[in-house]
Amino acid sequence: MDKSVLSKLASLGCSIFKDELLSKRCSFKIGGPADYFIEISNEEALSLFLKNIGNDDFYVLGGGTNVLFSDGGYRGIVISLTGKFKKIVVSGEEIFCGGGALLSNVLNTAVKNNLIGLEFVSGIPGSVGGAVCGNAGLRDKWIDSVIKTIGVYRDAKRVLVKRKQIAFSYRKSNLESSIISDVCFSLKKTVENDSLAMAFKSMQKRLKTQPLNFPTAGSVFKNPEGHSAGKLIEEAGLKGVRVGGAQISAIHGNFIVNTGMASAKNVLTLIGLIEEKIHKRFNIKLEMEIKIIK
Repeated sequence: MDKSVLSKLASLGCSIFKDELLSKRCSFKIGGPADYFIEISNEEALSLFLKNIGNDDFYVLGGGTNVLFSDGGYRGIVISLTGKFKKIVVSGEEIFCGGGALLSNVLNTAVKNNLIGLEFVSGIPGSVGGAVCGNAGLRDKWIDSVIKTIGVYRDAKRVLVKRKQIAFSYRKSNLESSIISDVCFSLKKTVENDSLAMAFKSMQKRLKTQPLNFPTAGSVFKNPEGHSAGKLIEEAGLKGVRVGGAQISAIHGNFIVNTGMASAKNVLTLIGLIEEKIHKRFNIKLEMEIKIIK
């Protein structure tokens, strides 16, 4: 990227890091350096960036919880929405928040304001933008069910779109090529605030069934229709299998954990092993949930 553009971004409050190790920026703690890592803190800076990106490759990183960066890093620019994009505002039964806001902080805000509807996201890591783009949720409830509007950037300009204008499905949406700048959640006011208890119950369940004591990128595969990916992996006898510093969790088969010195190559080897074994034994082709960024 042109140095004059970088200088303008810095003057607008953006933090710019050259050759930033991506292992420092994701929950897996894996990944080589990006040419540039830019924390974009306001809409003026985001618009300037998009207008001047040219032919440079760039990737928008949310909370960094569902990605695997390559050992060689990323030849291009990785951006993260910070500053004003982390703002959370409550108005009546609605919560307006930036795409960079942590989903956990939005849930905490809802609970404090006696607003229900987001309890199911308890324990789901990452940013609002990433959660909305990937339609995060549980088996019977997804985040699209409480969305009113979404602010997205197209051609360097913010466009407000309504929920019905967006195609959501299991663990995905048609927003993957867009930058989500803000989201408005439509919730319900309650007098008896039992949402905290519901959120705590959801969190306790996750603590018992997921390997949260190791760096991980969350569920590796989507659940095939009518099946649980984790159960299939367990039935194939793969729980606990290890390659280098990466291991298929002994707690939940659909998680690969970094036991300390895992490389992206280690993780990809395990992913390939899982895909091969599951296809051979059950004739099921697993679909990746985490994103592989090279």
